[in-house]
Amino acid sequence: VCGIRVIPVNAPGFAGPKNLGNRIAGEVLLEHVIGTGGPGPSGNGGKESGGGPTVNLIGEYNIAGDLWNVEPLLQEAGIRVLSRITGDSTFQEITYAHRAGLNVVLCSRALVNVARGMERRYGIPYVEVSFFGKTEISKALRMIGSWYGLSGKIDAVVRREEKRLSERLRQYAHLRGMRAVLYTGGVKSWSFVSALLDLGIRIVAVGTKKSTFEDEEKIRDILGPDAPLVEDVSPSSLRRLMKEKKADILVAGGRNLYLAMKEGFPFVDVNQERHIAYAGYDGLVNLAEQISNSIRFFSRKTWGKRQESGVRSQNMKSNLQSAISINPLKHSQTIGAALALQGIDKAIPVIHGAQGCTFLAKVLMTKHFREPVALAGTRLFTEDVVMGGDENAVRVVQEFIEKQRPDLIGILTSGLSEVKGDDISGVIKEFKIQNSKFRVIHVSTPDYEAGMEKGYSGATEAVLRATVKEQAGKQDKMRGRINVLAGAHLTPADFIELREIIESFGLMPLILPDLSSLDGARPGFSALSAGGAKLSDIEGMSGSVFTIAIGMSMESPARFLHEKYGIEYIVLDSVAGLQGTDALMKILSSLSGRPVSRRYLRQRMVLVDGMRDAHFYLSGKRVCTALEPDLSVQTSAWLREMAVNIELAVLPYSPRAADTVIAKKIVIGDLFSVRGDFDLLISNSHAEDTAARLGVPLYQMGFPVYKIIGYTTRITIGYRGTLSMINDTANLLMKGVH
Repeated sequence: VCGIRVIPVNAPGFAGPKNLGNRIAGEVLLEHVIGTGGPGPSGNGGKESGGGPTVNLIGEYNIAGDLWNVEPLLQEAGIRVLSRITGDSTFQEITYAHRAGLNVVLCSRALVNVARGMERRYGIPYVEVSFFGKTEISKALRMIGSWYGLSGKIDAVVRREEKRLSERLRQYAHLRGMRAVLYTGGVKSWSFVSALLDLGIRIVAVGTKKSTFEDEEKIRDILGPDAPLVEDVSPSSLRRLMKEKKADILVAGGRNLYLAMKEGFPFVDVNQERHIAYAGYDGLVNLAEQISNSIRFFSRKTWGKRQESGVRSQNMKSNLQSAISINPLKHSQTIGAALALQGIDKAIPVIHGAQGCTFLAKVLMTKHFREPVALAGTRLFTEDVVMGGDENAVRVVQEFIEKQRPDLIGILTSGLSEVKGDDISGVIKEFKIQNSKFRVIHVSTPDYEAGMEKGYSGATEAVLRATVKEQAGKQDKMRGRINVLAGAHLTPADFIELREIIESFGLMPLILPDLSSLDGARPGFSALSAGGAKLSDIEGMSGSVFTIAIGMSMESPARFLHEKYGIEYIVLDSVAGLQGTDALMKILSSLSGRPVSRRYLRQRMVLVDGMRDAHFYLSGKRVCTALEPDLSVQTSAWLREMAVNIELAVLPYSPRAADTVIAKKIVIGDLFSVRGDFDLLISNSHAEDTAARLGVPLYQMGFPVYKIIGYTTRITIGYRGTLSMINDTANLLMKGVH
């Protein structure tokens, strides 16, 4: 009625395993489809009219694109694949499969019945081959070529591909001598033995539960009469084999994935659930890469190791900085200082400079946080620069005092006022005399040097110097209270997460700056910052027992508290990843005398499990980061725990933190400096065009991020935040897997 062929396939799910279903479907194709598309064999030795030598590939399902690694090799030798049964196939081509000169069976357990049936009905001979591994693919090509008298052409293809393969496998020479447990079925049970041997990997056990007698005989032909065949492939048995045989990797199907992940075994999926092609010469390189990546990821020498030979850039002077910024990555100190003051309740930063300086800072911060921000400017014009801009500063500050009643005003001198040399200290002195209920501070933020993190740190230190008071009589420190100087690289959600983690140990954190309210929780509109650290709390920071500085840029204000008030401190350059979060938990446990709570122990377990799940998509990937220094350090740390290759790290300027970034190459530059072959770019929203130029996905983080929704509520620290970033980046890369 509809003009569509309908064929009956009686394959009830309860009747038997998958291979039985394959055979049933094969019989249906043989009875109702094959031979219905035209006349029988042409009788010309398998050469169709004008078509040349032809073959059918039977039991080849083009899993993850396996066929696309092999068919071009046959075509180059003049052999055409007439019908594919059934990978990458069409119904029409199966109807004329009976016109081929040779059937090539890839999985005899699944569809050898079709090959035998076609031999009986149409006189088409068949051969059984494998396309996995160098030895088997070369043997298969030569077997097919000799059938048609094309040995010369095939040999040329094989010699070229084997030479190319040898060169590509040099980088995986470290796999030689490693030990594998293999458990799969059908043709893969013996062909992957051959493929692993081609890589120099020793087979210490082969699971045979899904293998036929013929499969087992082929395994013995390859490994010898004492081949380590194992019938019991239960999870407990596989776990025991991995440990007893001291295996380096488990090569199996997807159903064993989570056994490996939970036990911490390197693992490669070789069954139909996989997403990577392993057939042909290119497939063997893919297999080597996946094995290498998984072993590398699970190696404890990689996890948490911060400095690796050949990874950290050893000579920063060799990475020259261009005198011209073509596509800027750097943001000014002024923006950093203005950002820091958003984290103090009832504060207002005033940029003492041209109107454009204030406008740009306000636009970027508003777009990033999707919130109104507290920011004003003195709007210097030409005559102000010539005659002096001090009066502008006095006027603006006076207006805010009268109309808004701020607790803190920060005057941030831009490059213009810095070069001009305006007397801001005199302005501040005048207001100190007038009123002591509020504070006016000066933060030197010349935008012609350093960058955003320097301004942020400088503003934090200026607030501490102007606000913190000596405790009366130098009394004992308040037990359980700690100072937390949080860097500019944290999101508003990170501040909330950080506070919750610290309080879970019974500690009382004084966080400065505190940008948590910029997650969207600020009520209404105010010209002043709302939420954040209160000046009254900052005054008492001298009574804290310890200071934790998060980000290397925050060491200077921490050092001030130590030198002025004797408060010991530690600088954590990362509070993400396993190592960084473990370090934070260890410090908090030591300060409080309490163990890590079950909540965070559970989160750690979930992170480890998630890292194992995602390593298939991240391990070995080539990544470029273009971030502010502190965020670059933290990001490189958790990426290395995922065995990611950070090929290039671009920094906007060269602070001390640059020595801690883990990358093969570090460049002081801009987004124009991002050049190379990468799988992923990690940078702010300004890098969208750069990612498009490179043809890679962009993972947006840093400042500013405004082309995705929800960045201010994204957690990027601790166990939860790390897992979220790992999942996000893995999902981005998964989109490119075919």
